[in-house]
Amino acid sequence: MTALRQRIESVVTRAWYEGALWLWLLWPLSLITGWVVRWRRYRITPAPLPVPVVVVGGITVGGTGKTPVLLALAKAFEHQGHRVGIVSRGYGGIVGKGPCEVQPTSSAAVVGDEPLLLAQRGNIPVVVGQDRYAAAQRLLETHAPTLILSDDGLQHLKLPRDFEIVVLDESRGLGNGRLLPMGPLREPSERLDSVDWILMRNGRSKDTGFHYRLEHFKHLCSAAPLAIEGIAEQWQGQRVAAVTGLGQPDQFFSVLNSLNLTVRPHTLPDHYALTEQDLAAIQADIIVVTEKDAVKLTGTTDDRIWVLVISAELPEALLHRLGTQFKQAEMAPCSTS
Repeated sequence: MTALRQRIESVVTRAWYEGALWLWLLWPLSLITGWVVRWRRYRITPAPLPVPVVVVGGITVGGTGKTPVLLALAKAFEHQGHRVGIVSRGYGGIVGKGPCEVQPTSSAAVVGDEPLLLAQRGNIPVVVGQDRYAAAQRLLETHAPTLILSDDGLQHLKLPRDFEIVVLDESRGLGNGRLLPMGPLREPSERLDSVDWILMRNGRSKDTGFHYRLEHFKHLCSAAPLAIEGIAEQWQGQRVAAVTGLGQPDQFFSVLNSLNLTVRPHTLPDHYALTEQDLAAIQADIIVVTEKDAVKLTGTTDDRIWVLVISAELPEALLHRLGTQFKQAEMAPCSTS
């Protein structure tokens, strides 16, 4: 079943970004998507919250790097003196409507892999639930943040927002520009005109482009770090496998290839949790995974696994804009849009 799901995802995604003509068969369903989007915007009016809310989301399906962006934003806001909290849907978990606070020891199967990674890496409170407004209220009751970040909440209209950031991938853009399921868009492309900032992964503009900084490799079982520099020489002669369940796995494989590593790629469906059986079937001396994959491998004793630790470098123009806007917000009642 996993292999079939992976195959379907691959075929559909490739069609979205290559403009396959057979997608026109799905055009009537995309009309329904557009109607639902317009209806929800007309019917839902968010209630206010007493602190600013910054939404980091996307209008395309698939990974664009929102989690590293959220971590970088949380760090920047904390440096500016804010107490930061994060709300997330908890995709891939079983929390449901919630809200449920994420602990560093929580199970990814319960709270979702990305919220767990945010809680572990950011060392900040994270509350998950399908109702992000309720999750924000729980944050306010238990941690009194001065600013809330919303993970992928662009389409969750019950949640008020003071600043919207859309994250896109420079190489993929908007694909064929069509709404789901004919294309990768959750909302019409005109939605970009109403957001406050657009971030492009690997973008060339200094004001909108962001890039990954490779920190180090971390041994999963022992947590021992390993420097990025000279990794190709250190692992020379060993069979290296790159295994991931990312929405855009080629980004991960390209990063490893840029380090002069010769890796055998293993692509899994987005949010897939590797099992001991999966690992045992991989013929390799070293297995490299992402942090998102690693949080789902709690308890594994496979000492071949190394985690690539990364961070996002955000444009100074964005950080300055946010710092200026929310420094002012501390001195006046926040507005919601």
